[in-house]
Amino acid sequence: MRRVAAALLLAGPAAALPADPLPSLIGNRVAGTPVDCIERAEIDKVRLVANVGFVFEMKTRGVLYLNRVTSGRTFVHDGVTPLIEPASSRLCSVEPVQLLNENSHAPVASVTLGAFTPFQRP
Repeated sequence: MRRVAAALLLAGPAAALPADPLPSLIGNRVAGTPVDCIERAEIDKVRLVANVGFVFEMKTRGVLYLNRVTSGRTFVHDGVTPLIEPASSRLCSVEPVQLLNENSHAPVASVTLGAFTPFQRP
């Protein structure tokens, strides 16, 4: 159980966003070339985008990474928290991410990450 708690602290609580939040979240940021991995230590917040995936807010430079999960998309919704385990220093596409019930912390489903699309301010 300690491992789960440590992983949850690393990921931080996921904040669910309203329907079609991407335009308001991304704002005037410009999409860059998708990358396969991001540095775990640079992740500041993880936001859920229902039926899409996750937006990772980075600690520096106001960069956001949109990750459209490749499997299990319907399980990404209010009431779940991603369990991002510190298996390595990088979080990469094709990695499975377990979703936990926010209240009980019981496993709900597993999703597979896709490529990370960076969005930066012009």
